[in-house]
Amino acid sequence: MEEMDLTSLECPGPFMKVATKLMTEKNLEIRVLFKDSRCRSMILDAAKLVKCEILEDKSENGVFIISLRKNGTEPANEKDLKNLGGC
Repeated sequence: MEEMDLTSLECPGPFMKVATKLMTEKNLEIRVLFKDSRCRSMILDAAKLVKCEILEDKSENGVFIISLRKNGTEPANEKDLKNLGGC
């Protein structure tokens, strides 16, 4: 599983990095670490939009951890991801 440590970024940085991966890859398994709570719902909404399985969604010591699996679904429509909101 690929790990994306985005703890040094503020919103919308973590969301944008994850959204780019979700838009461009058909199959992936990632574990995302970030600190900005404003990105949590945006990342989860994007994952649901592209039919990802949410393997993990927790917070430990001020770090949010979300693990996602995407199996063979088409890349997301960029327009749909832009409509998810903002920070």
